[in-house]
Amino acid sequence: VGLAAMCTSIGSYWARPMVGAGMENVSAILGDFIGGVTLTGSIIAFGKLNGNLSSKPLNLPGKNYLNLSGLLIFIGMMVAFFRTESDLVGVYILTAAGALACMMGVHLVGSVGGGDMPVCITVLNSYSGWALVAEGFLLKSTVLTIVGSLIGFSGAILTKIMCDAMNRDIFNVLFGGINNAPVVKSGDAGPKEHTETSVAAVAELLANSREVLVVPGYGMAMARAQTAMGEIASVLRDHKINLKFGVHPVAGRMPGQMNVLLAEAGVPHEWVLEMDEVNPDMENNDVVLVVGANDVVNSSAQEVEGCAIWGMPVIEVWRAKKVIFCKRSMGGGYADLDNPVFYKENTDMLLGDAKKTADALATKVRERLEKV
Repeated sequence: VGLAAMCTSIGSYWARPMVGAGMENVSAILGDFIGGVTLTGSIIAFGKLNGNLSSKPLNLPGKNYLNLSGLLIFIGMMVAFFRTESDLVGVYILTAAGALACMMGVHLVGSVGGGDMPVCITVLNSYSGWALVAEGFLLKSTVLTIVGSLIGFSGAILTKIMCDAMNRDIFNVLFGGINNAPVVKSGDAGPKEHTETSVAAVAELLANSREVLVVPGYGMAMARAQTAMGEIASVLRDHKINLKFGVHPVAGRMPGQMNVLLAEAGVPHEWVLEMDEVNPDMENNDVVLVVGANDVVNSSAQEVEGCAIWGMPVIEVWRAKKVIFCKRSMGGGYADLDNPVFYKENTDMLLGDAKKTADALATKVRERLEKV
């Protein structure tokens, strides 16, 4: 969408050049700028979420002044664009504004840490909507304008919801981590030991439980393990074991992603609870099975002041009687933070591909309970 908005803005002006701050010229310059930020910002966000780029924020010296300077330069370009009477100069200004926007997109999104990247995705989604609105004005398309408005407003609403859920300042995300604090390291820098377990042991643990909580995360979505988890839930429920799903408001990449995946797997809505519903009764859970989640269950949010997720509300799984993490590795989440819960006495790690592990676990649980 960003690239299309840039091409449409430059091409539309080239085909029908006008002088002054008319609707078409305003749409052209704003569509060009928003499109450039959206284009490169989305590429950087994808790289961070996919692990191709470091999740650490890009802290260039005087980064806030760089953002402010970029905005002032763009305003100057916009004024020059409205005043020029030369078609060729107008095209050059639009091209330069697009290049500036692309650089600002890299810097703005790059300056946001991995822990806040899901929020940044919704911001970029909103930007793409407003870029589409500009395209609609330029192409005189009512449909594009309306659809772009819907995307823009829905993205803005999602951003507000996610910022509230993560206890984040919305302006800090919008303006490239303007208030980012220095990264704080945990005081314990020594070697840490974790305890690993097996599928058979976890199946036995689940079969002997009465209260089970499953906390799904983006890893479950990537591995497409929701069907196997739904099967485990049904088998346990059929044998009078109360299994619930606890979903963090921003689990995955956007609000509601886990709910949709669980619904696709046939999990009844009544079995899926929100974070505020599961935290008060956490001590009553015999087993908490964390499938592909990390930051949303990271106790650093409450224990390591000043870390990347400090103050973010999390599902407090460590308060349960037993915690099992189903993960590919011991690596950190979006925020690239070690999770102290991995090393607690009541935690075991079930490492491996979430899909294969979940399928094997479903088979073992069914076999174990059928023997009863």
